[in-house]
Amino acid sequence: MLALAQSIAINGALLSGLYALISLGFTMIYGVGRVLNLAHAAYVMLGGYVYFHCLQIVGIPEPISMLIAIAVCAGASLATYVGLVRRYLYNPTIVFVSTFILALVINYLVVLIWGMETKNVWPVVSGLTQVMGQPVSNNMIASLVVSWVCISGVLLFVRKTHMGRAMRALAMDRKGAIVSGINPDRVNLLTWTMAGGLAGIAGIFFGSYTYLVPAMWHMPMVMSFAIVIIGGLGSIEGTLVAAHIVGYMQTTTTLAIDERLRGVFALIIMIIVLVVRPKGLFGK
Repeated sequence: MLALAQSIAINGALLSGLYALISLGFTMIYGVGRVLNLAHAAYVMLGGYVYFHCLQIVGIPEPISMLIAIAVCAGASLATYVGLVRRYLYNPTIVFVSTFILALVINYLVVLIWGMETKNVWPVVSGLTQVMGQPVSNNMIASLVVSWVCISGVLLFVRKTHMGRAMRALAMDRKGAIVSGINPDRVNLLTWTMAGGLAGIAGIFFGSYTYLVPAMWHMPMVMSFAIVIIGGLGSIEGTLVAAHIVGYMQTTTTLAIDERLRGVFALIIMIIVLVVRPKGLFGK
């Protein structure tokens, strides 16, 4: 029983950090633009595949492969905003549907380029470390560290910089922010680029944590959606708390109940939150 509790504590922390990183860009875009970008999870998949291709097919050194994957995802996210979302920013339904269709298009392109076969990504950091008597992959520890570095960086950015304060102002009162001189288009350009870059980082570690397959974006999309609903749409702090609720719930289900039910309880919590508190735990 003690070993199980230790395993849940360790793996829950690792998975929660990864989910927080995946969901962060999703909630940033909603907070600033009030639209749901369902293609965000497809960027996570794209980041994993680009990193795999650069590192294991072309033979580009690991740090440069990571930078290329992050840049491709940031560019894809920026292109989505400029080419698709910007003109329909005040019509969330069109953005919701069109970004979902875009995710399917990216899925088909991945199948066309890399095929349907499962691909294993080399761990970013190899080896194991003993934590509370449990062997833990160094790759997951690195994933947790990188996730929190990124999360801390985003929190510092939105609280300490002029552009970050502009993001918060738009999230709290869009009309008031525009009247005070904030350019919403400029803020959206930066937000979508940052969100894409975060998706690229998440894709590298999520791909090496699991494996690459064209349908791998489904679970991140569902979990991100559940996390931002539970935490409160647009709330970064709520996203962090909800990511840990979902991460620990999924880890407990996988290790103590049945792996086939790992995503079910997060969805049940999302439904309960929607019924009891539609704005989410930290929503305003």
